[in-house]
Amino acid sequence: MLTKKQLKLFKFLQNYFKDNEVMPTFNDMMQHMNVKSKSVIWNMLGYIEWKGYIKRIPNYARAIQIIKHN
Repeated sequence: MLTKKQLKLFKFLQNYFKDNEVMPTFNDMMQHMNVKSKSVIWNMLGYIEWKGYIKRIPNYARAIQIIKHN
């Protein structure tokens, strides 16, 4: 189960991909979540991945795959 903030980011990823057919940038995610640090987003994505909702592909920009749909 995701926390409220993790769920907010996960839903943003889903909706952004649905609307744009590409995943958002870190800056897009930072703006949506109203944070100023990429490390906050990085950590949130790590937990979302660990919980099995997404999969990140290393060394590629915007390389996030949605595994579970909410």
